[in-house]
Amino acid sequence: MDDTLNNTHSINLGSSDHPLPDDLLAKILSYLPAKIFLRLLSVCKTFRQLSSDSHFLLSQSYHNNVISGFFPHRRNISGPFFLIDPYAGVPVSSLEFLCSSKTIILGSAGGLVFVLHRHNDGILWVYNPARGTRCKLPSPPNKYCQWGGVAVRFMNDGDGVTKDYKLVYLSQTPIRSSLHRCRVYDSSARVWTMDKELDFGKKELDLELPVVCDNTVFWASSHSELYERIDQYVVAFDLRKESTRIIPLPKEAAVTSFDTIGIAKWEGKSLCLIHYDLYTWGFAFWLLRKTDDDGPPGWVKVHEVSLGQMGFREPSYVSSIMVTEVVTTTKLLVFTIQSEAYSYNIENGELKKLASSDIYFAKLIPYSNTLRPCGEEEELLEEI
Repeated sequence: MDDTLNNTHSINLGSSDHPLPDDLLAKILSYLPAKIFLRLLSVCKTFRQLSSDSHFLLSQSYHNNVISGFFPHRRNISGPFFLIDPYAGVPVSSLEFLCSSKTIILGSAGGLVFVLHRHNDGILWVYNPARGTRCKLPSPPNKYCQWGGVAVRFMNDGDGVTKDYKLVYLSQTPIRSSLHRCRVYDSSARVWTMDKELDFGKKELDLELPVVCDNTVFWASSHSELYERIDQYVVAFDLRKESTRIIPLPKEAAVTSFDTIGIAKWEGKSLCLIHYDLYTWGFAFWLLRKTDDDGPPGWVKVHEVSLGQMGFREPSYVSSIMVTEVVTTTKLLVFTIQSEAYSYNIENGELKKLASSDIYFAKLIPYSNTLRPCGEEEELLEEI
């Protein structure tokens, strides 16, 4: 799709068929879900023009940046994608490629999916599954490691539209080491600006499930298949200072070897820790208090709920937990038990079974169904 993105805002909507001003009509259409808008492309030339206007695509991604579905994922293997938003949709061809054995999904943000190709010298691509487009990123310093994940910090242009981003690619160094290779890519300059080995603690991390709050990226530790007598923790990476900080969990949480922790963004701004206690069947939600650089971090418990209260009749091992905000006032606790994924509405107590997967104990990589461009040099998806 070379040269198809138009960076101007001028679109011919001024005929008698379109009495609304150009900018007003474009703004209204930017609130449509990606699936609905793409169905309108055959209606008239106007919508086809909008589909190649970068400002419109970015505005649509801003207005529709909520979780639409999930990629089940475990040890670099992806399971069948599933949606939780009935208005969202992804072409089958995109899903077949992204969930194939040829690719490793490193992470997803803002409607973009970042993928490492297994058989192509570790080339990193960014995809928009809804639009069926892709863009190759420049090769980073050193070689890629298959075991890794990415986090994305979108840069705000002042009007809510976020075109450029910084990509944090984090991968493990040899096992039992606290060092991780941390690389940062700047999409505006199209260069990798950082390549360092930093201390992220000795436990494995949920690398595919970061949480970005302003200029800080958080990861939660994960249970490895090795027995480790190391307490669970959250680690923070400061993009500006290029430094890390280990944040202990609240003492009251008392995380044991069969418990599960996850992190999420609460109300769009605060870091939330979710702790599942297998002994009590309970989920506890903690918010991280803001502190200065020298002060110790603190946690405040804000909510509790148990599997029993949801209607489950026996305790179960939970392999993945997160909180997603479907709309401003609706928070969903999303979790997996064995091969099944569930959502629980924290406000009204509604429990739903979302999907079943052929991958047991999978993590869930969230996906937002938007029209965000992959980059200025994006092209149509063709299987490699």
